Amino acid sequence: MDEKREISPIPRFELSGGALCLDFANTWEDRSRQETDKLGGYPALVAFVMQAGCLDRGDASDLIEAGAMIGAARSEAVWKEALELREAVYRIFSATAGRREFAAAELDRLNAALAIARAGQQLQQDEGQFRWTRASTELASPLWPIALSAAELLTSDDLERIRECNANSCNWLFLDRSRNRSRRWCSMDSCGNRAKARRHYKRCKNQ
Repeated sequence: MDEKREISPIPRFELSGGALCLDFANTWEDRSRQETDKLGGYPALVAFVMQAGCLDRGDASDLIEAGAMIGAARSEAVWKEALELREAVYRIFSATAGRREFAAAELDRLNAALAIARAGQQLQQDEGQFRWTRASTELASPLWPIALSAAELLTSDDLERIRECNANSCNWLFLDRSRNRSRRWCSMDSCGNRAKARRHYKRCKNQ
C-alpha cells in the first residue's frame, strides 16, 4: 500500500478568535505586511482546518493526495478561492466590529461559498446516530466549515461581541467574552503586553 502524503511542513496557527471563521481571518496577522500571511498555499489551508479540528489527519492526507493527482492548477485555484473568502470574512467582521458598513460584494462572496458548502453536506447514519458529513476528497471541502461558521456567527447573539485588536500592527478579530465587554487586545501575551510596554516607556521618558 502506498503511504499517504504528509502535510509537511505543517504551519501552526493560533486559534484564539473564539470562532472558526475569525481564526481563518486571523491567518493574515497584519494586512500591510505580506510576510505575515500564514496561508501560503493549499497545504496550509488543509493544515489550518485540520488544526481547528474540522478535519482528521487521514482526510487531510487524502486531500493532499487528491490535489497531487488532480494537479497543481486545481489546488491553486481552491487556495485562491480561500484567500478571497478569507478577505470577505475579514471585511464583513471588521466592519461589524467597527460598526461600519461593508460592500455588498463581500456578502455575495460569502453566500456563494455558503451555497456550495450546504450542497456538499450529506446525512450519514452511524450506529443509530445521524450526523452531517462532507465529501472528504473534494478539494474545496476545507472551505465549507469556514463558510458555515461565518453564517452561524452572523446570525447569532455573539455578533455584538466581535472585536478587532487595537494594536496598530494587528488585524486580528476575536469574540469578547469578558464580563464587561472591555477586551481590547487579541491576546494580552502579545499585543496587550506590547501596548503596556509602550505606555510604560512613554511614562518613563516623560518623567
